[in-house]
Amino acid sequence: MTGDSKNVCPLLKNPEAYNPDTIDLINNTKERNYWLPCLEVMVKKFIDKIEYLVPDDPEAKEKAELCYKKFHALSEQLLENPRVLPSLSIRTLLEYCENNQRVYFEDAWKLQKEKEYGHALLRFKNRIDFIDSIDNFDEKWLELTKGVLAGNVFDWGARAVAEILEKEEEFGFGDALKTIQKRPWFCDKLDMWVDRLKQDPYKTCVIFVDNAGYDFVLGILPMARELLSHGTKVVLAANSFPTLNDVTYDELNVYCSEAAQYCDIIKNALTEGQLLKMENGQKGPCLDLRTLTPELCEAMEPADLLILEGMGRAVHTNLRAKFTVDCAKLAVLKNEWLAQSLGAQQFAVVCSYESAT
Repeated sequence: MTGDSKNVCPLLKNPEAYNPDTIDLINNTKERNYWLPCLEVMVKKFIDKIEYLVPDDPEAKEKAELCYKKFHALSEQLLENPRVLPSLSIRTLLEYCENNQRVYFEDAWKLQKEKEYGHALLRFKNRIDFIDSIDNFDEKWLELTKGVLAGNVFDWGARAVAEILEKEEEFGFGDALKTIQKRPWFCDKLDMWVDRLKQDPYKTCVIFVDNAGYDFVLGILPMARELLSHGTKVVLAANSFPTLNDVTYDELNVYCSEAAQYCDIIKNALTEGQLLKMENGQKGPCLDLRTLTPELCEAMEPADLLILEGMGRAVHTNLRAKFTVDCAKLAVLKNEWLAQSLGAQQFAVVCSYESAT
């Protein structure tokens, strides 16, 4: 992995004024009083799950309890003085949690990710065959986008989803498709994006990916494959460090190589350098476009399409970010408080598209 050198995303319209965080927890007491206890519950639930996630570590539960105690202590301080941290947001709190966990666990969700990835890979060929069977351009892109959104439901960092996945062990991709909001979506700019996709193919698309398993294999890969089939170069950007069940850069390499065994488009794109896999420099489930790797920034220079996927990358952060290229933001609102604060309901869909400015 790369060192500490970081670069600012070259596609930001106004990098000097860029603020990744959608919600300011320092000055918004109501939001702070919700999110601190909410995240504390998430960290506490990690204790109950850790022996399942890391079965070979006899001290796993004790280590998870230490993680909780650290976050609880910080939370108590922040409720009294929100300026204890230099920057207070959902992004910085989640990154704090992940940094704590990595002290004791190299990748706590590794086995869970492998399990879900295996299930998804078995369904990959059927999924892309189904996509290929759709002749109508609009319907095909609707199905591709619904696939990304359905895949994005599989987020163990969202309490509502974790409860579903724990209760319904057989919950699968088809169930997720039924869970997300029906069109018209809360934010529904898909038709505008499809109209643009009907024009000249994009030259280079950069996709910031989210979760492993169904999300990446049955959501992102089919969409990337469709772009590749029209001659677009695709750059997949994944986390540099393990965080929740998000795809890491190392996993990205494995997933793409194994998916290539089922798909000549992906296989050829990897061979010819049309499909690139890169790390994004991030340590948490959100996305700060001021702290990317220099290599990724260089690869982004010629891009004319940016896709931000997931609640952490497209809603908690970058919801209001403006870019000099076309940008699609795709996410499912899996937190009821967040959804309501935006004027939506839980499992509402954000399908934002903004043309180059």
